[in-house]
Amino acid sequence: MSFSFMKRFFLPVPALLAIITSPAAAAEARAPMSIDPLWESAAFRRAFTASYGVDSRIEPKVTSDEKAVLDAVADEMADGDRDGAIARLTSYARLNDSAALIFALGNLRFEGGTIDDAVANFERAVELYPNFRDAHRNLAVALVQRSQFDRAEPHLVRALELGARDGLTLGLLGYCHANAGRHQAALQAYRLAQLTMPEETQWKLGEAHALLDLDDPRASASIYTGLLDDRPTDESLWINQADAFLQLGEPEKGIANLEFARRLGRLGAAETLALGHLYLNESLPEPAMVCYLEALGAEKPAPLGKAVDAVENLTRFREWTSAADLATAIESVPAYAVALGGEPAESVAEPDQKEAGESSTVEQPEAKPDPAAVSRLVRCRALIELRIGDPEKGAELVRGLIDADPLDTEALMLMARFHAEAERYEEAEMLLEQAARDPDVEAEALRNLGELRVSQGRFAEALEPLRRSHDLQPDPNLAAYLEAVERAVEE
Repeated sequence: MSFSFMKRFFLPVPALLAIITSPAAAAEARAPMSIDPLWESAAFRRAFTASYGVDSRIEPKVTSDEKAVLDAVADEMADGDRDGAIARLTSYARLNDSAALIFALGNLRFEGGTIDDAVANFERAVELYPNFRDAHRNLAVALVQRSQFDRAEPHLVRALELGARDGLTLGLLGYCHANAGRHQAALQAYRLAQLTMPEETQWKLGEAHALLDLDDPRASASIYTGLLDDRPTDESLWINQADAFLQLGEPEKGIANLEFARRLGRLGAAETLALGHLYLNESLPEPAMVCYLEALGAEKPAPLGKAVDAVENLTRFREWTSAADLATAIESVPAYAVALGGEPAESVAEPDQKEAGESSTVEQPEAKPDPAAVSRLVRCRALIELRIGDPEKGAELVRGLIDADPLDTEALMLMARFHAEAERYEEAEMLLEQAARDPDVEAEALRNLGELRVSQGRFAEALEPLRRSHDLQPDPNLAAYLEAVERAVEE
């Protein structure tokens, strides 16, 4: 006689959102919007270069000598001679005591890509003239480009206090707020930034990101729709709008977005796996399997742990044959050799490196063994053997896990399942009681223990573990099950 371990067969949307939207963020947090495209936009260049002028109300006055130098610098820049302009400024004897000239030098160095030198120049300009509005703003710009948001934010705020109302200052302040998790403040800043930079895509993206973080996915999705009209092949827009649709409880639209990005050839391995999870949630195992296998065949496969997630999801949905096929496919991916505990796959040099005789190789996604992922894969293999293969072989796999780690409570529960299937109830019960000592799996182990006793007709003895499980992890399905057992006891 068998009993059912009541697993959750629907993948939670937040887990999918984490996979889809956080390539560089913490597992449960949405990735912050990238600011990098801003530096290439025409609107940014106009806003930044406008600061070459001097406003005597909030900027230092210049002497006649300094004005002559600035005029010469302007002529050299008009001729495209940035190096000459920098040389002229650096040769000025009193440069380090002139806020206006050292600020101009910082601008030139920023545009030339020597950001650290530009930061030093802007800091000196602010030191010489604390109310130098554009120096505060441009220093913040340089610090944001260096991802030093905590240092940049006070200078943006000071620029606003000194009267700045330009979109660049406001937009970058929104970006700093977003990176600090202040999403309402970020939303307000992004919207204000669009008053003077209405065509700047970065601020529209920032608004859409902030709306998602503030649980207003419908407004966010609407912004992405407008952006996609102008940039229909931008995969990040399709992916982020899919995130909004998932939050709205519209998985079909989310799938359509991700599928479009996949067919454009713009979906990464992790996002392709996530699309597979979504298909599986909609009871579409065949397209899910297509996505899973495609992700494994990517030039840069996702980390082993994410690939194993797909096998686990297939087992949750009882797609045993597909799970077995995917597990075999994972074990054959050369890039996973190290993570699986084997020898590293032979590295392949890039074509141009081969011609040059260089030894550099293509970077593999896994740099070290991943025993946690390997253990999960072994558990999946064992469960597959139990369902469609050789149960004794599966039990042997689990014994290996327990021998390696006697405190592996998930392995203990799986071994309990093997014993229960073989009607060795006493052994199964002992293992579940042992597993229930681990707070991380206590609720599940107690639930399984209660179900095991119910499967033997021991209804009264099942009540206590079932009630404890429900107290630890309330679940309407378990509540209904518990009521049914209580009625059975009363009868």
